[in-house]
Amino acid sequence: MIDEKRDSPILIFLQQEGSEVIACESPQKAWGLVWPFQPHFIIVRLPNLSKRDIATLQGCRALAGGVPIIIATSIPGSEVVVKALEEGTTALLPLPVNHQAIRKILDELEPPVVSNY
Repeated sequence: MIDEKRDSPILIFLQQEGSEVIACESPQKAWGLVWPFQPHFIIVRLPNLSKRDIATLQGCRALAGGVPIIIATSIPGSEVVVKALEEGTTALLPLPVNHQAIRKILDELEPPVVSNY
């Protein structure tokens, strides 16, 4: 998870759900962690999609190497959605945090179980 807040409600929820969560303040600090830990997804908290936030998102996309990127933002509107999707976002998570919304997004990311029976 990339977030300037170390006590993010998203981080706390994921830990309570049993996920191993590694928090970084920036994509630059996350670079050394992606390959050794091979995350299932990356959550980036972007309070507003400013030019700085778009640069952060671009850095995350380069960092992710195909890992799904979830953007947590409090900015509603189709322009924000289009911009984030153009930058490689897999899903948008509205802020403030809604545990059901997090669970829904994570459930959609999990690959289906294939049975040989």
